[in-house]
Amino acid sequence: MTSNNHTQNREFQQDARAWADFTGTKYTAALRQMTSPLAQGLLGDRVSARRLIAVLTDHKLIGAHGGDPVLGENGFLSEAPWHFNGETDFIELALITDVLRMFTPVSGTSTPEVGSYSLKHTAEWFLSPHCSYVSNGRLIWAAAALGLPIRDPDGEGPNLLIGVSEREHDYVRRMVGTGQTQPQVDHYRPAGYEHLRVALAQAAAGELITEKWVRPEPVIEPAPFHDWLVQQAGRNDVVGDLAGDYSAGVRDSDHRVARTAGELLAIFHEVSHSPEAYDAVVTSIAEWMRTEPSPAPIRTQRISGDAYDHDGWGAGSGTVERYEFICPCGDGTILEEHDNIPGFREHDVRILCDKCRVEWRFAEGRSTRDWALEPVSVSTAA
Repeated sequence: MTSNNHTQNREFQQDARAWADFTGTKYTAALRQMTSPLAQGLLGDRVSARRLIAVLTDHKLIGAHGGDPVLGENGFLSEAPWHFNGETDFIELALITDVLRMFTPVSGTSTPEVGSYSLKHTAEWFLSPHCSYVSNGRLIWAAAALGLPIRDPDGEGPNLLIGVSEREHDYVRRMVGTGQTQPQVDHYRPAGYEHLRVALAQAAAGELITEKWVRPEPVIEPAPFHDWLVQQAGRNDVVGDLAGDYSAGVRDSDHRVARTAGELLAIFHEVSHSPEAYDAVVTSIAEWMRTEPSPAPIRTQRISGDAYDHDGWGAGSGTVERYEFICPCGDGTILEEHDNIPGFREHDVRILCDKCRVEWRFAEGRSTRDWALEPVSVSTAA
């Protein structure tokens, strides 16, 4: 037996004895729970039964500190006693801990905002069918053992506020909850979501997870147009209205983030919108381009294209290329053409949409293949 295995077995045994004493169950039953693949720690180190027990005494908020218990099955300041079945109670606490680990913890200066009662339902839905019920008290218990920020909102119980990302929790709740509208994009998906989902299925099949999950460092991608647009929310004009609707759509995961002005146009091609909303998009992009020192012009999505051989007109053979792109308003096209034939070499790009020909122009100083657009109002504005 290796030293590591010996140490692990001692930890299992010590935890099993502590859990058996605490719950009034048999040692062998407790040991089976300690060694279950589902309790091995799917998103981190194996949760310690002794740590869980100590939290109920020592934790700053939910610890008894030598007095009467302040956390029960129903939550904070609940007199409902704990119910232990001796078969799955520790495993369920370990799984709840993994669900909480999935979320990004709030910083030490942030105020916890996610309610324990809402989180307990999310954990139930995510863990089904491996855990059929999560009590409010056990959710709080697991959060305290993890060291997550916890706040009592009113001093009356039984629900506490838990310090995990509110946006990530909303994403998971909508993904797994009954009767929920699922998010359309994944920018608020927790980093551990997919790993936990897969690892949970593997552990339920009896597999030990050998590859430990490590929370990735957050990558902040530049999003200058998004940053500018959300700052316009609250303005009493069409740009302010658009910014408010856009910000709500990002917050509710109804559409992706528009890092550039071109991505905002692409989003409007993907969601239903009114002509007035499109006009507000053009107005916002024009204002953005006027205020930015060197704004990038817009390139729309290609929708078709082909290149074919041509025998030529006597001076040799060549190729002809025709590419179509969606126009900014979405009702027409932009046609890019290249006649690569000796004696007839022509390259052209034009807008085939009456509305867009009035509102948009090709940015100067760019080749036909590198064309891009900007609103006419950018150059005509005072």
